[in-house]
Amino acid sequence: MDAPMSSKSLISMVIYGFLLLSLCNSLKDKAVDGTRAYFHTLKINSLPSTDVCKESSKAPNEGSSLKLVHKFGPCNPHRTSTAPASSFTEILRRDKLRVDSIIQARRSMNLTSSAEHVKSSVPFYILSAPASDYIVNVEIGTPKKEVPLIFDTGSGLIWTQCKPCKACYPKVPVFDPTKSTSFKALPCSSTQCQLLGQGCSSSKCTYKTAYVDNSSSAGIYATETISFNHLRYDFKNILIGCSNQVSGDSEGESGVMGLNRSPLSFSSQTANIYNNLFSYCIPSNPESTGHLTFGGKASNDVKFSPISKTSPSSDYDIKMTGISVGGRRLLIDASAFKIASTIDSGSVLTRLPPKAYSTLRSLFREMMKGFPLSDQDIFLDTCYDFSNYSTVAIPSISVFFKDGVEMDIDVSGIMLQYAVGSKVYCLAFAELDDEVSIFGNFQQKTYTVVFDGVKERIGFAPGGCD
Repeated sequence: MDAPMSSKSLISMVIYGFLLLSLCNSLKDKAVDGTRAYFHTLKINSLPSTDVCKESSKAPNEGSSLKLVHKFGPCNPHRTSTAPASSFTEILRRDKLRVDSIIQARRSMNLTSSAEHVKSSVPFYILSAPASDYIVNVEIGTPKKEVPLIFDTGSGLIWTQCKPCKACYPKVPVFDPTKSTSFKALPCSSTQCQLLGQGCSSSKCTYKTAYVDNSSSAGIYATETISFNHLRYDFKNILIGCSNQVSGDSEGESGVMGLNRSPLSFSSQTANIYNNLFSYCIPSNPESTGHLTFGGKASNDVKFSPISKTSPSSDYDIKMTGISVGGRRLLIDASAFKIASTIDSGSVLTRLPPKAYSTLRSLFREMMKGFPLSDQDIFLDTCYDFSNYSTVAIPSISVFFKDGVEMDIDVSGIMLQYAVGSKVYCLAFAELDDEVSIFGNFQQKTYTVVFDGVKERIGFAPGGCD
């Protein structure tokens, strides 16, 4: 007969079991009692998403807030399609064009020129990737006309398509300036038109914005009233572009709301009202809502990093200082991060300097060595076929910025599903061998990103939307 277990042995076994349970819990997606999670649970979804809009329960209580919605999602009342028209490869091809446009614009800027000349006369070529476009609905004119606009931190001008149209996007709202009592075309003789350095037609100040995919927007400058449908306050005499000729494809938007640091942007034009502060949160999936908020106060959870002093006057650049994968800090020389990182709402992927990316990729692959690599995509080189799995544990990824800011990327922002219904997922990072790196919107998901123009800093806080 076995000897009875002593009380001392029983206590030892209880302690051992408790420690083992604690170790297992530490590997789960959510932290327990302050224990940091270094692996996330990725749910492998082979079914199309539901067509039901899920309102975020985390809308800001302060400031003037607009719903931020995916243009293909059920939360967009103006959507023209229920699914992206472009393939995964096409989305990434256009994202690469967006990146090329950022580099092209930065190279074209003569940073020794006057700030006014740089901000107003150098066009910023924009190309929004179809699967990453998020829109806000604003009201223009008197009486008010609702129009869906892409929100874009990479451009300045606010523009929407207007009647009479030589060529306009079909199936989306078109603003009729002849029916607005607050619409005023900008005359060529105005000082403002001369500062803009654009053309003239019939005594009206004209503009044209070219895009790297050969699409464009052309029309006249005007001042108009812009409103948010839930606010009583109207923003009067806002400079906008009224486009009567557009080319290219629209998939649920009538124009663009530019939010960069140039004087033309909506955030700059309303800086005196909102103390030059705005924030946004991109939701984790197309069925959920995020927000674009002007004004308010940054919560104590927001951690700030200063805007780079060498940043072009219209861009949002901060200094990236490091990356960790699965809790392990990448062993990279500081020189790998000597270039600035631009925070861009219109780029999909985060693009890193070659040394930083190769080290990230190697460590990620090491931690995923239990899964075979899939055939390499033309744009992404670390893909996996998870056909035999319903969930997969993937390593966390954190990005560090100057002044000790750490951004632990949400699980929805680490791997990109190859296509709707596919079980192939790819690491959503890429290499960029240039004088700038880009922190894309895919990695910004569920974070509140705060732009503080007064103190010239950008902040991040987790849990800003679902």
